[in-house]
Amino acid sequence: MAHDQPAVRISVLGPVRAWVNGQPVDLAGPKQRSVLVRLVLAHGDVVSVDRLIEDLWAGEPPPKALAALQAYISHLRRVLEPGRARRAAATVIVSAAPGYCLRLPEDAVDIWSLEARIAAAEQRTDTHARAAMLEEVVADWSGDPYVEVRDALWAAPEVARLTELQLSVLEAHAAAQSALGRHAVVARVLEAPVRDHPDRETAACLLAVARYRLGHQAAALEVLRRTSDYLVDELGLEPGRALRNLERDILRQADHLDPIAAAPTPTAAPLEAPHPAPDNATRGRADELAAIEAAAGSALRGGLRVVWIGGEAGAGKTTVVETAAARLRDSGWTVAAGRSPEVDGAPPGWAWTEVLAPFTGRIGRTPHAEALAPLLHDGRSSGPQTADGTVFWIAHALAEVLGQAAAEAPLLILLDDLHRTDGLTLELLRLTADRLGDGRMLVIGTYRPSESGAELGQARAALANHTAAHLLLTGLDDAALTALATDCGLPAVTRETLRLFRERTGGNPLFVRELARLMVAEGIDAAHGGVPAGVGDVLRRRLARLPPQTATALRQAAVLGREVDITLLGELGRTDDEELLDALEPAVLAGLLDEPVPGRIRFAHNLIRDTLYGDTSVLRRSRLHTAALDLLRRPGRGADSASLAYHAVAA
Repeated sequence: MAHDQPAVRISVLGPVRAWVNGQPVDLAGPKQRSVLVRLVLAHGDVVSVDRLIEDLWAGEPPPKALAALQAYISHLRRVLEPGRARRAAATVIVSAAPGYCLRLPEDAVDIWSLEARIAAAEQRTDTHARAAMLEEVVADWSGDPYVEVRDALWAAPEVARLTELQLSVLEAHAAAQSALGRHAVVARVLEAPVRDHPDRETAACLLAVARYRLGHQAAALEVLRRTSDYLVDELGLEPGRALRNLERDILRQADHLDPIAAAPTPTAAPLEAPHPAPDNATRGRADELAAIEAAAGSALRGGLRVVWIGGEAGAGKTTVVETAAARLRDSGWTVAAGRSPEVDGAPPGWAWTEVLAPFTGRIGRTPHAEALAPLLHDGRSSGPQTADGTVFWIAHALAEVLGQAAAEAPLLILLDDLHRTDGLTLELLRLTADRLGDGRMLVIGTYRPSESGAELGQARAALANHTAAHLLLTGLDDAALTALATDCGLPAVTRETLRLFRERTGGNPLFVRELARLMVAEGIDAAHGGVPAGVGDVLRRRLARLPPQTATALRQAAVLGREVDITLLGELGRTDDEELLDALEPAVLAGLLDEPVPGRIRFAHNLIRDTLYGDTSVLRRSRLHTAALDLLRRPGRGADSASLAYHAVAA
């Protein structure tokens, strides 16, 4: 039975705290609190199980880390949803392939709410309204973000981003107050930030203007000189033009000393080249292509951006990327691509070797070209080593080559199949992105969520400040399914055919294509029970990654049908509730199962169920059908005659 979601509030400014229906709750130990903070940090996105384990134990998980993580999640669920019925689906911390996510409205988490209000304030053109909104944000921002985990590697980039955001909000608030002539407020707001962050020239200028307009000329000049001295003596930088001009105007007592307004927030602009109408291959992916387009526009204006595209085999990642690359190439972009090899034994960093291929002519003109020898595999190096700093110099030289290319034309780099990449490829991506942060460059990385490990999760976290979009490809809509099936030669696509595609394939483009071809070759009836060979191979690869107890539970569930009662499944496998739920959860996280209603599971599509069923020996299947028949015959079970007949015949 469904239950009403409780009113949950979470605060990560200062110590981590939570309230349920207005009452504070005990979040228990540091590991459980860290799990909650990690989910808050993801802002509603799914955090994979591998990523959580890697972050919680700082890369050194204990042997039973997965069991411990599930225990922490279970405790948090009990605390945050105390009235949830047994076996009812969680609504706050939700299982979603390949991990967990926090499902709460923006205003339920303090830092989410603040960021939403900041974005809303940036859109206001009325100075009074903008000033009022920013004043409320500054007043409500109490405490440092993620203070309990601020030293953790996974939290540090977000802590730094939010610290910078808080300072920027203070400056924007002061600029709005200055425009309204409230100079005493500006002085009060900026005194401490300018003292603690002497490199903030905008803040120093705003404070100096406020001091001057309050009649304290000497104090205004002291603010500017203190900032100038810090820039010159500590950082070796010359003060900016705005600061120098303001100091001159104050010394001359200029009649019209205008307040310095905060810089306007840039808005996305479309690419100049018109887009062709999408073909059948990319129908249903218009939103993803639009997100890539927006990221490219952002890269043109604001520097390097990264787009991550996740999807299981056959979801259409390569098709989307190739379409986006063709559009950008037509708009004047240079495109370079690299793929992580499927086979073992490939040289480290091979994807970057392929990326460098179009730029071989300029490598010799690069000052540190010799450092690229390990990637070029020309015999001058036995391979990259981190101990002597070789990786650093490879990244340095790689950034030089790519930076020169991006200076001539915007550069798109495609890194495909990063779920099977090596550590060097990801390390070079992180180091190169840091060096080319201001370059006109877009990086698109594709991966399979169910096959990606902790290293890729670390790379995504490290590049969070550059990430423009994280896209997860799901099943196609009906219009795209119809177009794809028609393209494969299916003469008529009816509502019944669409329902069949949805049930059998989940909308996966590869599976739809293979099933449509099977229907064309052998008739519609073949689609009801047959599993195309290529589809079966893809699914077996995913199933092979599951724990043995999960594979056993799935084979037993496949005997019962596509949608299965958990109680019946537990009785069939002679396992208790907790053991069964622990066994099934990896399949839910891998996207093989979903939970349509509390107490029931369902295969994501029938091809998964049929593959499991077909790979189970006839002897074992017949015994399971016999056991299922005995269970369904018990008094009070209420099984329908069709189910009884099915199991009787199969037994």
